[in-house]
Amino acid sequence: MYVLGIETSTPVCSVGLVEEDRVLACFSQNTGLRHAERTIAMAERAVQDAGLANADLHGVAVGSGPGSFTGLRIGMAAAKGLCFALNLPLLAISTLKGLAARVVFERMPVCAMLDARRGEVYAGVYSLDGGTLTARLPDTALPLEELMLKLPRPVLFVGEGSSTYRSQIEADLGRDAGFAPTSNDPCGASVALLGVEALRDGNAVDVATAEPEYHRRSQAESAARTI
Repeated sequence: MYVLGIETSTPVCSVGLVEEDRVLACFSQNTGLRHAERTIAMAERAVQDAGLANADLHGVAVGSGPGSFTGLRIGMAAAKGLCFALNLPLLAISTLKGLAARVVFERMPVCAMLDARRGEVYAGVYSLDGGTLTARLPDTALPLEELMLKLPRPVLFVGEGSSTYRSQIEADLGRDAGFAPTSNDPCGASVALLGVEALRDGNAVDVATAEPEYHRRSQAESAARTI
């Protein structure tokens, strides 16, 4: 089973290709949210470098948010375009779950965190339950101070949000806070691996109606509601 993964929720554009639980290709580039210029080309390169053709794919997984509104729309549009063109199922994968999957292990829950700006973070807490990555705190946007009150202890942090707020996290949690030594960027290969699981479980989403999971209104929408 070959699944292509697309992750564009941050300034890093990442595309991965997996076969079951094996990563065949993964390309990541900090494009500064110019993902529209790179995503499809990176997907084509991943397929070609793996010695495959588009006809060999079984599904396309996409990081569905939270994250940059613009980045999420670009990634979702690219994934939907591929699914329509190739008649493939679409797998929508939480960006935070994809981040957590990079570092999760049996003994400690993982808090995946992105900076949501305006004094908030996007965060979700995940842990392994019988080998399955399960949400202990659903993805949400909230002030960091509120998140600290909701977290299990100890907890391992991953994501650029945890780097941004590391000093405050350490001040609040002390030794109960651990920080992943690996990359803090979302990864297309992790999204693809979770996509394989979703495809096996029959959790494809409707290609025509699928939308990113923003978890809050955009700044423009919030301003409009106050007028």
